[in-house]
Amino acid sequence: MVESAAVLLGAHGVTATSFSEVLAHSGAPRGSIYYYFPGGKAQLVRDSVEWTADQVLSYQRACPSRTPAGALTHFVDFFRRSVVSSHCRAGCPIAAVAIGSLSPEVALQSAVRAGFRSWTDLLTSQLVDRGLRRPRARALATVTVSAVEGALILCRAEGRVAPLDAVRRHLRQAAT
Repeated sequence: MVESAAVLLGAHGVTATSFSEVLAHSGAPRGSIYYYFPGGKAQLVRDSVEWTADQVLSYQRACPSRTPAGALTHFVDFFRRSVVSSHCRAGCPIAAVAIGSLSPEVALQSAVRAGFRSWTDLLTSQLVDRGLRRPRARALATVTVSAVEGALILCRAEGRVAPLDAVRRHLRQAAT
C-alpha cells in the first residue's frame, strides 16, 4: 500500500490520491488500510515519503561509478527510469507532498525535509569520496536534487524525457 501510495502521489498529488485509489492500485483488502494506517491519510502519505526517500538512497548507495560525474548520472538515472516507464506521467512523491500536502502538518513537512536532505547528504558524501572538496560537493548535490525535481515537472509538462537528459548532461559537465 505504501508503494502504491507513492506511485499515485507522484502521478496525481496528495489531494487526488484517496484510500480507495491506493486500495485499487495495491490490491489490498479494504480493512487493511485502517489497520496499518490508524493515523489516516497523513500517516500513509508520511510513510510513502519515507519509503520513497529510502528507495532512492538504496539505489544511490549501490552506485558503481568512482567519478563525481558518474555518481550524479547514477542519481539522475533513477528518476529517468521512472519517467520513461510511466510515459512521462511519474513525478516525485516527496515533491508532490511538499507542494500539495494536506495541511502544514509538522510530521509531513519533517518527512519531506528529511527525504530531500538525506539525498543531498548522500550525494555530498559520494562526491567528496570521489575527489571533490566538501563546499563544492555540497553545492553540486543541492543543485542536482533541485535540477532533477524541476526536470521531473518539465518532463510531465512536455510529455518527454528531454529535460532530465539535459540535466544529466549539464551535471556531468559540472562535475568535471
